[in-house]
Amino acid sequence: MDHSYQAWQEVLAEEFFGQQHAGHPTLFYVDDDVERELRHGYGLEEPLAQCVGRFLRLGTAEPYSALEDYRWRKRQQDKDGVPAFLPLLACSVMAASRMVNDRNHRATAYHARFSELLTGDEKQLGSHHYEPVSRMWQVLASWQHSQKGARGLCTLPAPVDLPSNRSMIGFAQSQTLLSGTDRSFLPKFFRSLREHSATWPLPGETLLAQIEIRGMEQRFSKGFRNALQEEEFRPILARLIGNYAASWDGSDELVPTSVSRAELLVRLDAGRLGWVARLRSAEQKKRIEFEDGVVLEQLGDTAYYEVTGLPAPSADILTRGIRCGGDNLVLRRPSCSVLVLARDDVLGVWTDTDGFRPGEAHVVLAAPTAQRDVQRLLDKAATTGRSADTGKLAWVPQGWSLHKPVTFDDAVTLRRALKEVQGAVGLLQPPAQFKLRLEGGLKLTPSLSPHLYLRGGEPQVILPDTTEGTGALLIDGEERPELRQAIAAGRPVPLAVLRLEPGRHTVSYAGVEIGFATADQASVEPKMTKVCGFTVMSGKASASPSLLDGQAPSAGITGADCTNATTRDAAAAMELCRRDADEVLFAAADGRLWTLEAPEQPDWWTERLPDTPAPLRFEASFHGIGGWLLERLSGRWKGRPVNPGTPKLKNTGSPRAWARAVLNAQQASAEPSWAAYVQAAKELDR
Repeated sequence: MDHSYQAWQEVLAEEFFGQQHAGHPTLFYVDDDVERELRHGYGLEEPLAQCVGRFLRLGTAEPYSALEDYRWRKRQQDKDGVPAFLPLLACSVMAASRMVNDRNHRATAYHARFSELLTGDEKQLGSHHYEPVSRMWQVLASWQHSQKGARGLCTLPAPVDLPSNRSMIGFAQSQTLLSGTDRSFLPKFFRSLREHSATWPLPGETLLAQIEIRGMEQRFSKGFRNALQEEEFRPILARLIGNYAASWDGSDELVPTSVSRAELLVRLDAGRLGWVARLRSAEQKKRIEFEDGVVLEQLGDTAYYEVTGLPAPSADILTRGIRCGGDNLVLRRPSCSVLVLARDDVLGVWTDTDGFRPGEAHVVLAAPTAQRDVQRLLDKAATTGRSADTGKLAWVPQGWSLHKPVTFDDAVTLRRALKEVQGAVGLLQPPAQFKLRLEGGLKLTPSLSPHLYLRGGEPQVILPDTTEGTGALLIDGEERPELRQAIAAGRPVPLAVLRLEPGRHTVSYAGVEIGFATADQASVEPKMTKVCGFTVMSGKASASPSLLDGQAPSAGITGADCTNATTRDAAAAMELCRRDADEVLFAAADGRLWTLEAPEQPDWWTERLPDTPAPLRFEASFHGIGGWLLERLSGRWKGRPVNPGTPKLKNTGSPRAWARAVLNAQQASAEPSWAAYVQAAKELDR
């Protein structure tokens, strides 16, 4: 590839998938006018279509193979970068923007326009050549989803949402449904609706209906009006405009160019609602200050920030939304009437999310205007959490309802229910899946191999959204009945239940195969770039250690001399203590006394293991110390030795408290060693 193709790739990546789109829908809209503006604005000499056309291998079965090869070479250099076939996809969108009736073509004749655009001949590239382009669109969508909104929210439809007669060209057509003029008009349209609607955001179907009721179709482009009339494309248009409404923060522009956006998220921690900001940017500042006194402080080295200077989330604030301006940065939160919280893997607390996650627990809060829609959805699809929590919790916004924990074990039923209910919950669709992939699992030494997992900690399989059943999921070439229930429900498919043997394994579905390996252990040779030791000067080692990098090994002493080291006294002893005991004590042989408290169960225990009873015991470890473990249950003491030895009381701890505890529990055991403890306590108590 020459410089011109690479230049177009960089321009398109920055313009449509740059950091300025973080957290907002991004539409890859390119028509003849946009192409001309980009060419002149960035100083590109060669027109886009001419540049792409020079690298087509016409007359072969794979005319786009040179472009695909270039993409793979670029991927080896930057695996997280934008897939390097944007110029070709931009041309496919330009062809879709030209789909109107003229003297040569019908409005539905896409491939003739695509071929004519790239080759000058409407018959050089036919529909049978187009499948690689369709795959490129799905790769782009999958990449954008993997960035978790940092490069804009994906507006490409899932394959299952496309009309069957447009299963390949529908991706490019979806990007032409809203022109630049349409998008610039949307904030005005949203504001006119928001002034008269208590529920926001409104679902896409309602927004389209309002456009028709108010007779506003003529304010939009011809492509939008045509899609509005097409029964097959109307659902895609509804979802598209609904996503824009959900991300609108009340400003006059949807995404101002070159302005970064920080998302304001609600978090639930320790029974209190608060704020946390998320900034997806290449430069993560430690502290950000806004003019109105709002301050963001970075949490560790994450993309999250602690927020001060804002009032706590309330019913009024959530329904109005928040927007704060700063130096080339906007902190914003759109208004909402439904708040869905899920566990955040980075923060370890509940934060609000853009959509439901099948198989995971959620906390759902709904404003009075949305409570009917939420209840209908939960009745149709929820596995748990259907009934509202009637407890008077102080952190719940006034007038809002609370459901927890809400889980959806069947993703297929959830998607169907969301389409039927619509309303305020219609935008909470699970994220679309575009390719077969592995997720989660316990990786062994990612530095050696990103696909090596600990045996028993195998990952989950995420199946792509498809238009029809395209075959069975095969593990090592075999269909496994243990996985059928998860596949039918549309949930991530767990491989750990298969108890696979260590070694290499394959997962195949719909003609796509991915591999991974499992092992019981992995040895990693440490890479030493710097060596620490004691420098030697005039035959004498320094008193303190220092880095020896760049010096010869003879110039310093490294390692440790363990010839005179003594072994540890004893291995740690672990005992199981009863959780239902009234009191658990440990009387050490040296006269010290401890009260052992049962640790609280972590939140994830009941969330992820709802059918497992609470454990009856907890662990207590004793390192190099002996004594007796005492448990009082129903007024009676029982004891057992832990490396007891002979009691030798020292001037440590509280001997009198130790003696009282031993005497109170003197019936705990009949063993002679316990009798020695009781005798020592009697002598101390005289």
